[in-house]
Amino acid sequence: MIPSAVATVQVSVYVFSSIDGRIPHSSIPEEVNNTPQSFLVVWENTGSVGCRFRLRADIYEIINNTKKQVYTSWSEETPIEPGGQENLIAYWYPKSPGNFTVRTFLYYCNSIGDGPLANFTVFTSNITTKRAPLEVKTESTESYVEFRFNSEENINDLVIIPRGYPVGWIFDSKSAGRIEKGKEKMVKLDYEASIWKESNVSFDIVTLDGKFYKQEKITLRKKREFPIYHAIIIVLVTVIIILSIMLIRYKKEGVKLGDREGSNGNSGSR
Repeated sequence: MIPSAVATVQVSVYVFSSIDGRIPHSSIPEEVNNTPQSFLVVWENTGSVGCRFRLRADIYEIINNTKKQVYTSWSEETPIEPGGQENLIAYWYPKSPGNFTVRTFLYYCNSIGDGPLANFTVFTSNITTKRAPLEVKTESTESYVEFRFNSEENINDLVIIPRGYPVGWIFDSKSAGRIEKGKEKMVKLDYEASIWKESNVSFDIVTLDGKFYKQEKITLRKKREFPIYHAIIIVLVTVIIILSIMLIRYKKEGVKLGDREGSNGNSGSR
């Protein structure tokens, strides 16, 4: 019998991570009738790494062939897994007519990529804008602003757009969707401060058709939360005080009882 040789071959497979994607669709209207302008970029994650994506839109007004930056708009930060596709939308509410250019960027996985570049024109429309019949309550922390809306009538396609905020900060613009009459709705708007400090911020709260508008001004403050360890200390101190009072009363009652028994014994011996 001829001995047979068996060879063992070890095969190692390496999968290299990649960060990649493409823009299958984008939409930036060429004309805006003095209503909120939206900048839509659809991003498809064709890489092998999931990332959180955000759209930035720098808006420049064109006057006498000269461009002057007037606003920076940010979309919400959106997680997109490999193979996934999501809409990234940033909003801006122009207050006056003119010609503008928008340059967009994509922020993802500590990288910045170029997005679409477009020109658009803002016209003064005949739309009658009414004060939004909204009661708005806000609360802020170091990372978000919470809005609570109560409306006197149904409102569709409401968006929240920060108008004035500190330079260098990232402040989301966001759709609040439909606000139903008599039903409170809570919307959280995230922001990132380069160096946090108390700051005044104003918001345009407006419907996409320009029918309803309301401006809200707030001061960003740290949320004052009661630390749990303080609560524990207060509870323990309260328990100790109560037990001490009970112990003192118990001792006093014990002394009185002893005095009574002693007096009863003395009277009996007589």
